[in-house]
Amino acid sequence: MTTPAPAPHEGLCAKLLRGWRGARSLDALQALAPHDRDRVLADAGLTDLTAPAVLRAGHVTALLPAAMALHGVNGAVVEQDRPDLLNDLQRVCALCRSARTCRHLLAEGCTQPEHALLCPNADTLDALR
Repeated sequence: MTTPAPAPHEGLCAKLLRGWRGARSLDALQALAPHDRDRVLADAGLTDLTAPAVLRAGHVTALLPAAMALHGVNGAVVEQDRPDLLNDLQRVCALCRSARTCRHLLAEGCTQPEHALLCPNADTLDALR
């Protein structure tokens, strides 16, 4: 069994995750003036309600690139051509409640149809093929 390798590319949501993660990430976000916080969150397609879950979602950098590859999607092309869509994919992955199962399926070499039954991004990924 192997763990999916992180992708060499990352969209805005992943950059925010990486940048805000670490000590006091939510505190740093909350310390911003309300207008600035709203702009940062809006740029990433987040809200005050979804930000905490997304900021704690460390699984996105490993699972989303593996899921994209399994579904035949080139993540680098999506990042270059549709960074907004990549942000959406990252946000949906971050909010997914099946990350543990997804990690196991991908590590075991599941098929695309098996993964599609679980993944909330499956329809979008399949449309990108």
